[in-house]
Amino acid sequence: MAVAERSSSFKAAAFAFYSLVAFIIIASFLLVHLMSYGFFFFTPGGLALSMQSFKFPIFIIFLLGFETPIPLQAGVVFSVMWMIYVVCFVAAWRWRKSFYVVLDKTVLGARDVFGNFLFSMPLLSSMALTAAIAIIFSQSAVGVETGEPQLPTNVHEAFLNLAYAPLVEEFAFRIVPIGLLVVLFVFLAGRNVRAFSRAGDRFKLFLLAFVYPEGAKRMSGLPTVGEHGLFRGLSSLEWIMVVVSSAVFGLAHVLSPIGWEIGKITSTFVQGFFFAVTYIAYGFEAPILLHWYFNYYFYFFDPKVAETFFPAAISLLSVIELLIFVLGVVGWIFFAAEGLRRLLRRREKALAQPPLPPLTSPS
Repeated sequence: MAVAERSSSFKAAAFAFYSLVAFIIIASFLLVHLMSYGFFFFTPGGLALSMQSFKFPIFIIFLLGFETPIPLQAGVVFSVMWMIYVVCFVAAWRWRKSFYVVLDKTVLGARDVFGNFLFSMPLLSSMALTAAIAIIFSQSAVGVETGEPQLPTNVHEAFLNLAYAPLVEEFAFRIVPIGLLVVLFVFLAGRNVRAFSRAGDRFKLFLLAFVYPEGAKRMSGLPTVGEHGLFRGLSSLEWIMVVVSSAVFGLAHVLSPIGWEIGKITSTFVQGFFFAVTYIAYGFEAPILLHWYFNYYFYFFDPKVAETFFPAAISLLSVIELLIFVLGVVGWIFFAAEGLRRLLRRREKALAQPPLPPLTSPS
């Protein structure tokens, strides 16, 4: 009994710690997003760039796409992107289970960390980041280099490119290919699809499969991650598409002529894996925000950017960076410990089962 009580107290303390750290990191997400608007429109370099026009690439699936037929003003494009990210944060707050409901359950002891994407995003993003860092350093130790992207020397233009990439790449690498698979899966294997006799209902299900795959699967009577867990909630075909899209995502970075080397494939594969799984489990906003985290959010942790434009925020960003690293390491330790605990439990159950009676030959 004492061991069980100590274990329960430790878990309660761990979840309380996570809730506090998650609040701080989520607040930093919103702070950086607000800072970015001022960085782009209220600095001389950003304001000058906002008046210029460019042709922007649009990818339909993977790297197949085109450029916008006419140049678009950078300021208008950035404003639209900025609002799309706001929509993503609102969706992350509300979908599957609302942020408030999950937080309330966690405080009461239910510990439903993964019930809401925004609440789980600090943990998932930190784990993805620390995994990528570990891969990069391990590869570098044996001579496999990752390389560095050759971004524009103009800091505002570089930021515009980094801000644009999560939207266009997540559409092409996750939302379209995986969404199409979910559409086929829902309409061919869904038990409830025949009940949707009206064309409007079927069209709603079709759109929902792209925007919120978990909702489309639940609506059609298929297993979901929220109800059956990660491994039983994803079909074999979905797992295959997760792996394929992640591999193509990693390869595309190496093929792009911006400076990445062969070592980029593995770290980007891991990031793409997180993006793909969270897309199926939470909806379109999850991979976009995770990609936003790596591109957009961390741009402001660059000392050159912070020292020049936000010197007062350097100390705060340093503390947040440390919290992110600690959270990622602790997250992987808990993940490994939980996996080991489940394996031992299965082994104990298998050993506890009575042995099968010996086979007897017929007389």
